[in-house]
Amino acid sequence: MKKIFWHTLLWLNWGIIFWFWWTNSGKLISPNLADMAIVFGRLAGLVAAYMILLQFFFMGRLPFLERVFGLDKLAKIHKKNGKWGFYFLILHPILLVWGYSRLAKISLVDQFLDFFFNYPHVYLAVIGLILFIIVVISSIKISRSRLRYEWWYFVHLIAYLAVFTSFWHQIRVGTDLLSSQIFYWYWIWLYLFVFANHLIFRFVRPIYNFFRHQFYVIDVVRETYQAVSIYIGGKNLDRFQIHPGQFMIFRFLAKKFWWQAHPFSLSILPEGKQLRITVKALGDFTAQISDLKIGTRILIDGPYGVFTDLFCVSPKVLLLAGGIGITPIRSLFEQMVKKGRDVSLLYLNKTQKDIVFKDELEIIAQHYGGRVKHIISEEPDFSGEKGRIDQEKIQRLAPDYLSREIYLCGPIPMMDATLKILQELGIPRRQIRYEKFEL
Repeated sequence: MKKIFWHTLLWLNWGIIFWFWWTNSGKLISPNLADMAIVFGRLAGLVAAYMILLQFFFMGRLPFLERVFGLDKLAKIHKKNGKWGFYFLILHPILLVWGYSRLAKISLVDQFLDFFFNYPHVYLAVIGLILFIIVVISSIKISRSRLRYEWWYFVHLIAYLAVFTSFWHQIRVGTDLLSSQIFYWYWIWLYLFVFANHLIFRFVRPIYNFFRHQFYVIDVVRETYQAVSIYIGGKNLDRFQIHPGQFMIFRFLAKKFWWQAHPFSLSILPEGKQLRITVKALGDFTAQISDLKIGTRILIDGPYGVFTDLFCVSPKVLLLAGGIGITPIRSLFEQMVKKGRDVSLLYLNKTQKDIVFKDELEIIAQHYGGRVKHIISEEPDFSGEKGRIDQEKIQRLAPDYLSREIYLCGPIPMMDATLKILQELGIPRRQIRYEKFEL
């Protein structure tokens, strides 16, 4: 029902925008190409502005939206929406300059200069357009070159300035907005709603939780040659609502760390005394995290994620984990077996020394039930299951897989391959739960 509500609301906004555009600019539709360019240039501007607002709305980390769709799904929508929004953003000035230049019988350059110097705040819109182009080109470069997260974060900060500079010409020279007081104030309300929520949940809430709970590092424990666990203490942790399987975004307030923020999953049950995350050395930041000092203060944004047991209805569960993807699976495993669920865990690693929480998983299984099966892919001498998670292993190790809800977490290639296998096994999509973090 909640998904239906949000889909309806978003489409309703599209309908309102198209209605006011049609009742004003739609009157100009004619066989004249210049008129048509102006009409659809105005529409492109409205569409681009609304899609840019949706960019901030989708990635504003709004709890009432994230709990319905999940942050990973919103990130996918954000990526697709951003691409189409950029196309309309480019189309908007091209159509208007061409259309008005044809009507005035002047050159494209003269028409552009007329807009730039003689129309209120259009020069700011040009600056905003340039900034948006910089954001898009830089984001593509950062993504393809796999540059550090900090570059991506800095580039996206420019988007805030781009929105600010481009907003003013909309309410000063936007013909469709100025034609209706209702549409004018509706448009301003959209901006206020999106950025007020963005400010509250993206910035204010983490700061509020920082002072309320006073998070700090209480211990740093090495789990394997690559993985390190960070134990976190604080005030009133029993009031910090988080569920096994969820993740948070951490900013450690120490030298070398304070300017970086990264997402990590909870790796133990949150029982009100301490939190724990477990990190594998995959880059500069994670390789240095073992250097954190006891007492380091932490700014925590979250929790996020719908990779929980809140919507699990089956008494039988199959957990599939790969590598450091065991972190949310480990907390889910303990929670589910304590609730009396029949849980099987298949855990894939390259070698035995890569296995994280081996002793903990065995203790949980012995005390509360549940089955743990380790699968090793790059150690020929391993006496247990070798290879990867495939159809044969799932059918043999969890023969009742069709009656189980399945939770999957691991590296993206492993998840993609496993999802394909689950599909080939005929497992309904509604029984499979996973989150891909390609933020």
